Amino acid sequence: MLAFGATELVPAARAATPRVDEAGGANAVLILDKSKPPVIVLRTARLGVVGSRIVVTVDHIKKPVFNHIFGPGQCKFGDTGSACGLRIPPKDVGYRTILARSQHGHRARVTVQDAGVKEVDQTATLGGFANALQ
Repeated sequence: MLAFGATELVPAARAATPRVDEAGGANAVLILDKSKPPVIVLRTARLGVVGSRIVVTVDHIKKPVFNHIFGPGQCKFGDTGSACGLRIPPKDVGYRTILARSQHGHRARVTVQDAGVKEVDQTATLGGFANALQ
């Protein structure tokens, strides 16, 4: 199991892939931000509160490439509901694992368990995610 600790809410980044959406508008986005150094940004909209768990798996592999519980400072409430975010830096094993698996994987499954209240479980294509660094 991989776990990551980031404490800041993430601002808008450069290129979003993949994105999972629910009919009610709740969504999660993995973003490859090509700033220096590049980071993977994970953001949710209308989904997630402190204590919510987000899990990312690739293809049919059951072991998650990313598993995180949002902590204080990573989620906020606004006019459109809750939003959570964090950055995964290149030195983190999760960053390397997500990029490595995305080079060979075709689909990402993103599951957000909203602190026992709601669960969103969707898949999205990984096409070109790892190649975006080039």
